[in-house]
Amino acid sequence: MFGDARVVRRMASLGPRARWGGAVLLAVLAVALQMLQWRFDGGRAPFLVFSPCLVFAAAAFDRGPALLVFFTGLVAGTWMLEPNGALPGWAGSDPAAIAAYTLLGLLSIYLGGLGRIYAGRALRAEQALADERVAQSEAQRDHLYRLLLQAPGFVVILRGPAHLIELTNTDFDALVGRGGLVGTPFAGAVPELASAHLVAQLDAAFGCGTSYAARETPVYLGSGASPAERLRYIDFALQPIGDNGHPTGVFLSGVDVTEARRAREALLLNEERLKEGLMAARMAVWEFDLVRDEVLFSDSAVVPFGASLEELRRPWHLVHPDDLPRLLEARTEAIARHGGYQMILRARRADDGTALWLDLRGRCIVDRDGTVAQLRGVTIDVTAREVAEQGLRAAERRKDEFLAMLAHELRNPLAPISAAATLLQRGIAQPAQVSMAAAIVARQAAHLSRLVDDLLDAARISRGKVALVRRPFDLREAVRDALEQVNPLIAARHHQLQSALPSEPVGVDGDRARLTQVVANLLSNAIRFTPAGGRIDVTLASAGNQGGDGDSGGGHVELAVSDNGCGIPADLLPHVFGLFTQGERGADRSQGGLGIGLAIVSGLVALHGGSVHAASDGAGRGARFAVTLPTVDLPPAPATATPPEAPGKALDLLLVDDNRDAADTLAILLRGAGHRCTAMYDAESALEAVRQRLPDACILDIGLPGMDGYTLAREIRAVAAGTGGSSSAEAAGSASKIANDGAPRIVLFALSGYGRAEDRERATAAGFDRHFVKPVSPEELLGALAAASAPASPATP
Repeated sequence: MFGDARVVRRMASLGPRARWGGAVLLAVLAVALQMLQWRFDGGRAPFLVFSPCLVFAAAAFDRGPALLVFFTGLVAGTWMLEPNGALPGWAGSDPAAIAAYTLLGLLSIYLGGLGRIYAGRALRAEQALADERVAQSEAQRDHLYRLLLQAPGFVVILRGPAHLIELTNTDFDALVGRGGLVGTPFAGAVPELASAHLVAQLDAAFGCGTSYAARETPVYLGSGASPAERLRYIDFALQPIGDNGHPTGVFLSGVDVTEARRAREALLLNEERLKEGLMAARMAVWEFDLVRDEVLFSDSAVVPFGASLEELRRPWHLVHPDDLPRLLEARTEAIARHGGYQMILRARRADDGTALWLDLRGRCIVDRDGTVAQLRGVTIDVTAREVAEQGLRAAERRKDEFLAMLAHELRNPLAPISAAATLLQRGIAQPAQVSMAAAIVARQAAHLSRLVDDLLDAARISRGKVALVRRPFDLREAVRDALEQVNPLIAARHHQLQSALPSEPVGVDGDRARLTQVVANLLSNAIRFTPAGGRIDVTLASAGNQGGDGDSGGGHVELAVSDNGCGIPADLLPHVFGLFTQGERGADRSQGGLGIGLAIVSGLVALHGGSVHAASDGAGRGARFAVTLPTVDLPPAPATATPPEAPGKALDLLLVDDNRDAADTLAILLRGAGHRCTAMYDAESALEAVRQRLPDACILDIGLPGMDGYTLAREIRAVAAGTGGSSSAEAAGSASKIANDGAPRIVLFALSGYGRAEDRERATAAGFDRHFVKPVSPEELLGALAAASAPASPATP
């Protein structure tokens, strides 16, 4: 009994009343048991029950209560020895029994009390040890609590199946934005964290003792205006708390990794942008390990090189053989001086062998010991830039050649014009020589006009500004018109011209003047590049059926111009229709031309939906140009009667041009045709002359200084509209100029060096009736004046 610490601990904790009361109860119980024994043995052992009770009383209730039990047993035992009430005698066994009880009882009380003392001491030592352990446990708990409060990340301790919050640290309170959550259920306290999945994991940890961890779990916390502002990413960890496999709670910890997640996403985004930028710029970053002789390229290198990164570890085979020594030399010098290098070199793509131009830039990475074991740099694909620069250089060269050709072509007609002018100025020319000089000037002026027209046509075609006047017509007519134009050139060079045209009409839908220009340009090209006495052939036949009749519509016709001249070199043949493209010519440039005729041919044929091809067997073997056009059926020709031309009359003209020579020469020509012509050289004087007397027609230069021709035309229209009549001396001459509404009508002709469509539209908007491009044909100008002076047909009732 006394070996059980719980019994000893309980007896030691009894108070005085409990001890004395227990002793009384024990004495009564012992008397009762002794009386029961007395009935069986007749009092032969009157102290048998009290002896063990004394030991128990001394040990359990201390010596005082044990003496109470002792004396009770002494009285009860003595009575049992003499039930009649007499005192036991000292003779026999009675005194010995009493003496034995007394001696054993006192000894039991002493020993029991001594055992109680030692038991009390052991109990107190055990209690002290237990108190010390409790103090240590509480100290450890306080230390652990402080550690949890200071832990990096949030900490929550939950107890029971309801997951009541037992402890939270400051990070958790800051995360959810509130405190004072101890004692509340986790799901109700922080519903924003208590998702169904997390609560299920908490239940599993509490019920089965399983652990759980989750990375970058998205949760929405706080009171931000948008979900993106409230979105956080949390790392969770759950650990059950309890002994012997019976969890009593759950330890929940975690870290807010939102900033790390966003930083990583930003880094990945920046890397992606950098990668896209490198690919867009066709740039690759590289590191060259000198020890292993390997290059590590960025992913963007796959785009310009057309090879895998593994193949690019040793990319030297892709470098042009002529540039590889330069690269090695530049690298060696950079390593020797611990510097860098930059160079442009040629290479090729690994997949298709396409030529590359690379801008290579590298620098040395110096180790702590001063050695260079690595190079780092970038490689930029500059193929497009290099090709563009080569194209610009080629264009610059072609421009210089074109300017030289233009100067040559302009000086050719200017030389005879200057000679003819000198002959006429000296007054020594005979009438036949005057006529010859006039013919030379007219012929060379026409040549200059054709040069300018070719330049303008090339510019219009390149910008898509050519407007075709399309109608169905017989292509043979355009060929005949072109042959008529080049006949003087053919006769001058004694060429043999053979033409083979079909007997039936060849219908095409196009601009007759432009297609005539196409044929004339092809013939002019053949004439220039065919030696004197050479042969030129012109054929017109159905496409794919040379020598047949014209196509009846719905098919194609081929116009071919071939010669036995100098031919076309193979390297020039693919570029022969380019602008300003010409083959090598002698220093005398006897072939002539600006190198734009074939470009005009190609552009005009394309506008008509056709194609043009050049062929040649090489230098000195002639050339053949074939134009293919779609054919159409020609409508029946209408029977029209040509009305008789109405005779013109002399007009009162005002000519305004700031170029005095041009104005005076044209005024003489107009006076020679029977008109009265006054020449003015500035807009202000011309406007004053109009205010004094209204002319029948005004011929105005557009490029006048100060007030240009457009403004002058508007002012003249305003003056005419504001006059309303004329003086009595001028009434007869002005009557024919009065329109039906009573306002004088003045014919305005524009004279300009610009012949674009927008220039003509601007002239019409300014009030001009006609627009002429310099140099104007005298016949065309006089015809327009004659048409303006013709009487109007009577109005139809």
